[in-house]
Amino acid sequence: MGLSGGKNDEPQKIIDYCQLSTKACEQNHAIVTLSNDVIHPMQSAEVSVSWPDIPQNTDSLILSLEGHEMMMGVYKLKLTRTLNGHFSGNLMLPFCTSEEMTWQGSIKPDSNSVKIEPINVSLRMIK
Repeated sequence: MGLSGGKNDEPQKIIDYCQLSTKACEQNHAIVTLSNDVIHPMQSAEVSVSWPDIPQNTDSLILSLEGHEMMMGVYKLKLTRTLNGHFSGNLMLPFCTSEEMTWQGSIKPDSNSVKIEPINVSLRMIK
């Protein structure tokens, strides 16, 4: 006699990730682009976000990333509002021992008072 209805029987939620690259990715009414298609450790790349749903008084967003294949801690980057109303910041990921690594995370308002769904992002880093 089997058991059913337990936590193990519940389907896992599949997260739709915005793959960061020079090609614009749209999620939650936001558009995210990266200045480079290939990310290398310790080389700067600009992250740009256009998110009209964010209140005008929001000055910054936070990009949080974690290594998928290897635990590297949490990388956080503050994206600041630009003169055109978009947000941007320079991403510089640390070295790791792998030749390639996937980073996954989210972009959300810096303030907890803004209740809005985060943008789920992913990028591939190559040595």
